[in-house]
Amino acid sequence: MQRQSLEIKVGIFVLIALLILAYMTTKVSQGKFVSSDMYPLVVYFDNVTGLKKNAPVEIAGIEIGLVKDIVLDGNRAKVTLAIRPDVKIHADAEAFIKTRGVLGDKFIEIKSGSPSYPVLSQGGQIVRSNAGADLGELMQKVGQIADDIGKVAKSVSNVLGGPQGEQDLRLLISNLREMAVNLNQMVKANMQAINAIVRNFQSFSADLKDITGTNKQQLSKIVDNFSVASKELKLAMNKMNFILEKAANGDGVVSKLLSDKEMGEDLKQTVASLKKVARNIEQGKGTLGKLINDDTTGKQLDKALEGINKYLSKQDKFKTSIDVRGEYMTRTGDIKSYVSLKLQPAPDKYYLLSVVDDPKGRTEKTSIWQKYRTDSGTWHIYEEEKKETKENGLKFSLQLAKRFDDLVLRGGIIESSGGFGADYYLWNDRIKLFFDAFDFDKDEPAHLKAGVDFYLLKNFYLTTGMDDFAKSEDRSFFAGAGVYFTDEDLKYIMSSAPIPKGQ
Repeated sequence: MQRQSLEIKVGIFVLIALLILAYMTTKVSQGKFVSSDMYPLVVYFDNVTGLKKNAPVEIAGIEIGLVKDIVLDGNRAKVTLAIRPDVKIHADAEAFIKTRGVLGDKFIEIKSGSPSYPVLSQGGQIVRSNAGADLGELMQKVGQIADDIGKVAKSVSNVLGGPQGEQDLRLLISNLREMAVNLNQMVKANMQAINAIVRNFQSFSADLKDITGTNKQQLSKIVDNFSVASKELKLAMNKMNFILEKAANGDGVVSKLLSDKEMGEDLKQTVASLKKVARNIEQGKGTLGKLINDDTTGKQLDKALEGINKYLSKQDKFKTSIDVRGEYMTRTGDIKSYVSLKLQPAPDKYYLLSVVDDPKGRTEKTSIWQKYRTDSGTWHIYEEEKKETKENGLKFSLQLAKRFDDLVLRGGIIESSGGFGADYYLWNDRIKLFFDAFDFDKDEPAHLKAGVDFYLLKNFYLTTGMDDFAKSEDRSFFAGAGVYFTDEDLKYIMSSAPIPKGQ
């Protein structure tokens, strides 16, 4: 009897153990456990390839939950997450689908967000999501890159292959070695001048910091004023386009002036009168005819002009210079050209008029009013904005500049838009650091340009810098050269030119 009792107890124990083992096996086959105190959150993804149920959910590499369910909701995948109750997810959180290694399992990583945002409650939605890059797409891009590298390697092999390519490569290395030696010698010979340039630049940066620190409010007002001026100029150009459009459609005074036959007849009569006046002048009739044809009157006029020239020659303060420069844009391979006229009535003030040939052209925004009709018959009108880029367009600049010792502040119209700039001269005006800001738009960053000019010879200089560096898609390094002529150079050129003498 005792033996049977022992066998019964052993059998009951084995049966309980088998039931527990079967239950645990079922749970393990189903995946990880979702405890009752976990709360659900919902996140939508465009693609959940490789993501499975019970996949871990992590924050900063620590597992805080798992994927409870994945279903299709419309054209997107709806993923339900089970999050531990001690973990708080904020409303600005972002969910990512990531992979462990290259071919590992996928899991969801969450950036919990900022404490300033509210905490998501049970059943809340994580709005920001990112499915990450697909492995197939990455492998396809890697394959394309490998093909491109193969083509480049084949081209290099064709160029450098054979005895002639090997000889050219040796000659190139020899030239580079010789250039490096010459450059090293030049740097050593001009080390003192380079140190002086560095010290001047440090002094300039300190002065510029003091100027911007003490005049920050005034500079802010200047920027605001130029922004307002650019907007007003834009409104004026829109009104001009409106007037020209009316003229093209046959409306307004300008259109009548062009199409009115009576006005055309009046214009013909005016031209005929001008021809008659010109004929009388040619025959020596009237005061103007005598002035042109009479030698005595001409001599008296020459004397008067000589007196004026003597008076103007005494006014040596007024100076004029012409600047022609070209800049090679490394991003596009185009050349941007400038022709500038500088009028300087005083040593500390001048006016700068420039014509710019920009291969990038200009982007103009126009508004078109569209209308549509609903089923009930009501018409609705809305404004549609259109951008149009005009290539190889000329741009104009008109600036007023004021100099304070080595600093020059400029402002006005820069490349057909409102803007301002600053120049700083070093080394007896042989080095000029410049900065321009223009084309202010509320939707896009302003056009910012900075660089340096090296005046190597009297009438020749080199330039380099970065153009439009506030926009990543248009940023370009540039390098170029320019020539400039002062009024003394212009007088020498004009006096050297042959002048035909009258009989």
